[in-house]
Amino acid sequence: MENNQTYTDQQLENLLDEELTTLSQKGLEEATNILINRYKPLIKKLTRKYFIYRGLDNDDLMQEATLAFVKAISWHDTTKNNLFKTFAFHCIDNKLRDVVRKSNTINNVGFNASLSMTELDGNETEKITDTSVTDPLTQAIQNEAVETIHKLAQEELSKKQYDVLMLFLEGYSYAEIMQKLKLKNTKQVDNALSSAKRTLRELIND
Repeated sequence: MENNQTYTDQQLENLLDEELTTLSQKGLEEATNILINRYKPLIKKLTRKYFIYRGLDNDDLMQEATLAFVKAISWHDTTKNNLFKTFAFHCIDNKLRDVVRKSNTINNVGFNASLSMTELDGNETEKITDTSVTDPLTQAIQNEAVETIHKLAQEELSKKQYDVLMLFLEGYSYAEIMQKLKLKNTKQVDNALSSAKRTLRELIND
């Protein structure tokens, strides 16, 4: 890949992550923007998990996660045999953990760790293949925590609270959730989500 090569928008879209990171590191802003758009769903999912648990400001978390992702693009070593996806995931996750720690609101490390790795419904957000990420025992503890959280949500939340929570974690906006669940207004969505978060936090911290 030559430094002075010119690419069309479609050609850039078809490039692999590692190729785009190389171009971004060489100063091609379009490559950076494509990577940000490509990974926006992952950034959004990680952000919302921390928001659900601790009630931190979602916009602030989203901004911190995006900045961490941009740094991941700059820091990624394309000469090593490691996937950018894995590297970016950990850069974002570590940054969000730092933000939460600085807020002095962590009361349950196991729950926080598991929530950053998986969906509340038990589906893995990202399948990390790097064996240095977690040892088998830690992963087992995290998986058990996720199952416990999901069980609590199913058993202790009302149907509306549970449905709103699941849709929110899937990335739907308040307006979209309101339409899907046929609610009267977005205030009902916000109330149900707030109640769901409060109930889960109280149950887990007991």
